[in-house]
Parts: sequence; structure tokens; C-alpha cells
Amino acid sequence: MDVWIYSALTLVYLILVVWMAVDLTQRKQWLAYSSFQLFVAFSLAYDNGIIAVGNLIGDGEPLMVLSSLRFWLHAFATPTLILVGYHILRSSGAKFANRSITSVVAWLITLGLVIYQIVGFTLSEVKNLKVIEEYGVLRYMAEGHGGPPMMVIIVGIVLLFVSLVVLFKHKWVWLFVGTALLFVGQLISLPVETGTLTNVYELILILSIWRTTTFLMDSTDHRRR
Repeated sequence: MDVWIYSALTLVYLILVVWMAVDLTQRKQWLAYSSFQLFVAFSLAYDNGIIAVGNLIGDGEPLMVLSSLRFWLHAFATPTLILVGYHILRSSGAKFANRSITSVVAWLITLGLVIYQIVGFTLSEVKNLKVIEEYGVLRYMAEGHGGPPMMVIIVGIVLLFVSLVVLFKHKWVWLFVGTALLFVGQLISLPVETGTLTNVYELILILSIWRTTTFLMDSTDHRRR
């Protein structure tokens, strides 16, 4: 069953990438920071896609190389959600987000997390990949892999803070729901035999971030008219 879930997730992400690209080309003033969402969505499409086709490719060097790119994309793409959160803060009208120091801090945290993830995890992970088969899916995982890394936790905390600001200022709940679900989902063990739950929660988070962005874009465009 997991093969079909990963395939469906990949398809949804690809549709989302096209949707984002079309929307942002029409609102170029939002392109700078919102383009990071494109990067994250594409990296997650790749991540789920490679897992989905693992059995078709088969165990060996090609799948290992393709799988190692999953870890590199994770290291570079996921921290950029900090910049997405910063842009959402600015777009929400939070006054402190317009200060230069806030922008500097957002960029420093993002770059720091990228370096931390690469040096602390990715370099060793891609050297210690082992093939596993579970729930009908063949994929390469890093030895000792388990639980969300600190980088993901920090990104999640920042997004949770951003979601509370948006909830307070705009009564917009969906970013909070998407972020909270990612945390709560890690703590709840559901009686379902699948390895895709975290991936599903990630999709919900990305959809909630993009929907929040379009909500703020529409609100800003409406005020300019």
C-alpha cells in the first residue's frame, strides 16, 4: 500500500509545484521568498518519488545515488522554510518583521541550519546508506536514522510561532493546524501499518504554508486596489 501512497504524494507535490509556479509568475513581487516554497515542494516531490519507484529501480548503485540526493535536498531545502516564515510574518503586518535585524536573523538561522545539517548529518548519512524493505517499499536509509533531527524541530518551532502571529492578527488558523499536526503526529502512534504518516503530515504542512501565503497575497492585493 505504501507504494501507492508515496506515488500519490509525489503527484500532489508536482501539481502543487506547477500551481505555485503559475501563481508566482503572475505576482512577481512575491517571488523572492515564496520561491523557496517551490524549492521545498520540489524536493519533497523528489523524496517521495524516489521512494515510490525504489522497487522498479532495484537495489544497487543507481538507487543509492538517487537516494543520497534525497538527503542533500533535505539539508538545503528544509531550512529555507525559516525564510518562508519570515516572509509570512512581514506579509501579516507584524511590525517587528520589517526591522533589518529580523531579516538578518532569519538568514543567519537558515544558513546556520544548512551548515549544521550538512556537517552534523548529511556527510555521514550519505556514506552509510543501507537498503531496507518495509511495507512493500524498497529504499535506502541512513544507519541510525530515527526521530526528527534538531534542524527539523527548530524549523517547526519557528513556523509554530509564525502561525500564532498570523492566527492572532488575521484569525487565520490553517498554518497553526498544519504546523501543530506535524508535532502532534510524531507523538501519536496510530494503529496503521504504514511508514508514510510523517510524509502525509509534511504534505499537510506544506499545503497550509502555501494556502497561508496565497491568503496573505490576496489580502495585500485587495488592500492595494
